[in-house]
Amino acid sequence: MEEKKYSEESLEKTNAVEAPSAVEPEVDDDAATAEEMEAFIRDRREREKKEKKEYDQDEEVDIFGEHIAPENSIDPYLEPDPTLPWVKYDESVFLSRGCKACPESYVPISEIETRSCSKVTSCNWMRGIRQPGIKPFDCVEVRFKNNRKDFFRLPDGLDVTEGDVVAVEGTPGHDIGIVSLTGEVCRIQMKKRHVDPADENVRKLFRRAKSADLERWVASLKNENQALLKTRRIAQDLNLEMKVNDVEYQGDNAKAIFYYTADDRVDFRTLIKVLAEEFHVRIEMKQIGVRQEAGKVGGLGTCGRELCCSTWLTNFKSVTTSAAKTQQILPNPQKLAGQCGKLKCCLNFECEVYADALKKFPPANISIRFKKGLAQYKKTDVFRGIMWYAYEGENELYAIPAESVKKLIEMNHNQEYPEKLEDYQVELMSTAALAQETDNAEFERELRRMADDMTESDDQGQEKAPAREQQGERRGHNNDKQKNRQRTPEKGEKLERRPGRVPAPEQGEKKYAPNGGSARHDEYQRPRNNPGSGRNAGRRSAGRDPRRNTN
Repeated sequence: MEEKKYSEESLEKTNAVEAPSAVEPEVDDDAATAEEMEAFIRDRREREKKEKKEYDQDEEVDIFGEHIAPENSIDPYLEPDPTLPWVKYDESVFLSRGCKACPESYVPISEIETRSCSKVTSCNWMRGIRQPGIKPFDCVEVRFKNNRKDFFRLPDGLDVTEGDVVAVEGTPGHDIGIVSLTGEVCRIQMKKRHVDPADENVRKLFRRAKSADLERWVASLKNENQALLKTRRIAQDLNLEMKVNDVEYQGDNAKAIFYYTADDRVDFRTLIKVLAEEFHVRIEMKQIGVRQEAGKVGGLGTCGRELCCSTWLTNFKSVTTSAAKTQQILPNPQKLAGQCGKLKCCLNFECEVYADALKKFPPANISIRFKKGLAQYKKTDVFRGIMWYAYEGENELYAIPAESVKKLIEMNHNQEYPEKLEDYQVELMSTAALAQETDNAEFERELRRMADDMTESDDQGQEKAPAREQQGERRGHNNDKQKNRQRTPEKGEKLERRPGRVPAPEQGEKKYAPNGGSARHDEYQRPRNNPGSGRNAGRRSAGRDPRRNTN
């Protein structure tokens, strides 16, 4: 009864829900008319113009004339993913000094950290080598910000190592730096820099830096970025044609060095007065070249690696366009210029190699005459030994080996003219095909080497095979004797046991040792001068050659 009642109530509820409503739907009177839509569009356009005008007025311009985007503007391509944690990067002021973080007092910086954060790092290839009976060199090389280094004399009784943070003599006051070279390599470096170790003008190294020295040093480093920006604005206001590249504060915050570049002579006496009043420190202006500027600032070259001048290159040699011509490079200033605006220093690296290789080539300014026409020189592939020529008035190039070009020039001197240029050309492989051929040659050499190793291992195995066979024969002989001793005669079979002998097999029957060695019992014989029981005889004969007869 309860189930029927529940089913009837559920049917009534469903019927009530499914029943259509008797009330008619209300008509939507909120639809916008055409006039209202036009007014809305007109208001939105006016609001956008007003916002754009306010944005243009509030937009800032830096000292180089470039627009600075406001803080509330978001680049859709640089907007971070909200699902990922946002990591804020804070640039460390210690990276330009040769360390990742603030060093601790009396704790040297590790070599890995120094080299990873160092510009123009030094390698002490004589570290730990001291000549007996010779007093250690009393001068060390200390590095400061970026690539600035100087030499200092050690006081008596103080021994420092590379990576130590030290306090040195400044002008005036003291400065904080990191020891980069010690020992005899430092003596060689001073000779290279034309510094006399016996000169009295060599400044002194006071001590290892204390915690108070490091605190004052860190406080001075935090003022460098702000001082750089303010100095650029002041120089722009004074209409000075100079570019301030870097600012370096001394360790005791008593002096600041301002590095700048300029095309002409600059009268910065007014600038020094303004900077002294602004920063309340002693001001020193130092002019550098554009190459030194690139070394201090750093960056990536067209090769994808760090700039040579900021990592290892210290001596800047003059680079001319003749170096590019020697290497058969088109004189394109946009491709040959580095970040400093001058010709790339790497143009001098391989110039001598190309110059030596070109000595084997014939002169390129001589045209070759054929019966078909006059062939003129176009370009050269130095390392392939190929010269390209083309007929006068034509653009099709023909690759001719340098040796063939020499022969053709000699033939022209002897009033001999070949038939045509096509008879001397060679087919050149593409770069991809040449690389594939090189890979195949290396693969074949590897296979040949593996085959030689396998052959050597087989030869060694064959040399060891006779010894293994002898061991197998001895083991088989002993095993057969043991079996013969433990064997029980079957019904009707007589098993003869004779001291010093093993029963010989029947004629035509072959016996093999269980370990693979051939054990022929007719050849094995126990020594007759050692009779005894089978067990004792087997023990005495163990380890001897069974084929040896002692009679």
